[in-house]
Amino acid sequence: MNSKKQTRREFIKTTSGALVTIGAAASCAQAVRKEGRVGDSSQPASKALKMPKRVLGRTRLSVSFLGFAVFHLRHPAIYRRAVDLGISYFHTVVDSNTRKLLAPDEYNLDAFAALRPFRDRIVVSHMTVDRSSKPAMLKDLDGVLQQSGFGHLDIWYICCPSPEQLDDFSEAVAAARKAGKVRYAALSTHRLAQDVPQVTAPDSSIDVVMMSYNFLSPPEDREWLAKLHAAGLGIVPMKPLAGRFYEKTADRPDALIRWLAADLGVHTIPVGMSTVGQVEQNVAALQQPLSDEDRKVLKRLTAYTSPRFCRMCGACDGRCPQGLAISDLVRVAMYAEGYGDLHLARDHFEAIPAAQRRISCQDCQACSVHCPNGVAIRDRIRRVQELLA
Repeated sequence: MNSKKQTRREFIKTTSGALVTIGAAASCAQAVRKEGRVGDSSQPASKALKMPKRVLGRTRLSVSFLGFAVFHLRHPAIYRRAVDLGISYFHTVVDSNTRKLLAPDEYNLDAFAALRPFRDRIVVSHMTVDRSSKPAMLKDLDGVLQQSGFGHLDIWYICCPSPEQLDDFSEAVAAARKAGKVRYAALSTHRLAQDVPQVTAPDSSIDVVMMSYNFLSPPEDREWLAKLHAAGLGIVPMKPLAGRFYEKTADRPDALIRWLAADLGVHTIPVGMSTVGQVEQNVAALQQPLSDEDRKVLKRLTAYTSPRFCRMCGACDGRCPQGLAISDLVRVAMYAEGYGDLHLARDHFEAIPAAQRRISCQDCQACSVHCPNGVAIRDRIRRVQELLA
């Protein structure tokens, strides 16, 4: 693959006129909670808030530390306010849940029409979920670009590929770069042990890695992050707010955001926000460093969230003697209870084969599977089956 990097000015100059439309937006891993009025504002419009900037690894792109995970929210005022407050990283994906919620407009054109006037001030990334073949990947990329006004993507992600699919993606990226459609390549992964050796290899085409990372991450995830950072890769956490369970304790996300901001190995955190007030609150959280009071909040949240939040470490895969898809079901419970998004939860629940989701934990006197991170497996599976089965 051609690894030559270009400045934004050089790239836009070489790709001018190549494409004329933009697409949008949902998330493979998070969903937005629609609370309050869209125009709610917790900060005076005139109050100056400073947005921290970081360099996204070897891409050399300057990005806002707080990013915006563009889901199925259409309201232009939220996106305009985000840009006004200095948010410059916008992450999109089109998955089956988003298609249902946005239908017939699966690309969320309203959101991107609001962002189009600011194209020269923002970095746009998109994640392709269909990794079945190189043609399927390129079809998704073209589908987004053909509905857009951006002309190109700054970063193109592939979602959780196998090693063979990652090879196909590398070929797709090479073709897309040659056509002026993409600047940098990225990987979203739940299996760092499998993917880190491949993406840190000298001939790797990957420039950015999205990995599950938050205040609950186990020590080994921090070790993987250090290896990725040492290789010069951009680091973009997924699940930065650990399933949004803080809302059940009436806490704010400030401490979670400041915990990540204190880690200089993290470059930008895409967060789903559904009101102007949420945007302003999250930007305001970055105006002060992590404090002792924040650490107390995180300690309390650890006790509440740890039994509910799957770290996606893979330790339980294939361990249930009855054949339950444990990690998938625990994640579905997070979508339902943490995010409060039953659409996303049901979408993922129904994607699990029936035989792996309907077995009752009542058939076992005790669960033989132990989660090294303290997730209450039996409780989580019972809960998701009560809600969705």
